[in-house]
Amino acid sequence: MEAKKERDCNFVTDLTLGLVDTLRGVGGVQDVSVLVRGGVERASVVAWEQRHNVALPAALRALYTATDGFKLTWNYATAGKVLPLGNMEIHPLGRVNRLGSGRGSGDPLAPSITDLALAEDPPSPAEHPQHRPGGSRPPLTPPPTFHSSKMFEVDSCQGFGRVVVAYPGRGETFPEGSYWFIDLSLRPHQLAPDTHTFWRLMLAHLGMPQWQALVAGLGLTPWARQWYEVVAGYLLDGPRPPRTSQAQEIVNKLDWSVFKNKKTHKIKIAKDPAKDAAKDSPKDVTTKDSPKDAGKIKE
Repeated sequence: MEAKKERDCNFVTDLTLGLVDTLRGVGGVQDVSVLVRGGVERASVVAWEQRHNVALPAALRALYTATDGFKLTWNYATAGKVLPLGNMEIHPLGRVNRLGSGRGSGDPLAPSITDLALAEDPPSPAEHPQHRPGGSRPPLTPPPTFHSSKMFEVDSCQGFGRVVVAYPGRGETFPEGSYWFIDLSLRPHQLAPDTHTFWRLMLAHLGMPQWQALVAGLGLTPWARQWYEVVAGYLLDGPRPPRTSQAQEIVNKLDWSVFKNKKTHKIKIAKDPAKDAAKDSPKDVTTKDSPKDAGKIKE
């Protein structure tokens, strides 16, 4: 049992690049929960690719063979209340559907092909919020278009948009397998050119509310901005240039091929030491941690 606990903790530590330990040190953060499922069989990944006639990015394919999706959540305690705040997620492979296969009829969270066809064309560079005076990012690659590109949703962004993996159509030049944020007006905004960059951005922003919109240069709602100022105000300063002393080739990258986890489980840091003797269950095991009792594991 102790070996299994250590293996599970090491798996989460490696997968999150130590983020769970970092969150433990943030005042007010508690109830960190990581959901890790059993990996998808390689045959199922190939079947998904054949059905959609695309090849998953190599890093994303490796992630799914290690764990069928990912979800990390945490709460924040303030004024005598505990509020759900942090959330980062990658859909299970079975929920990675092509954008445009939803219910439609004007539903921005599940647009149909007709809804996408009626959506306005992306704004010109002069009109794009990222290119206006004071914009936070330089000009980007021309975005995908709904009538030509293939886009697959990997995160629903808690209802205020979606993150998609996009594949270029004829005449489009953006990187294959790049990540884009689709806002509720169905406008695409580039987040990252590849899976490694997207994963690091997600972890660096701690799963804070609307972090995708912040990275895309769209700004935050007043409610979200207030929480950034309370929890992680440094994220509002914008991207920082890399240290000149740090060579590009030594920047660490996550290698999902080393993960061979096969069972579905949640990993929890228990609050109550008296519950630490619970027996293993074949069902999901949730790992939570609290500032008072970080390091205890409940299965």
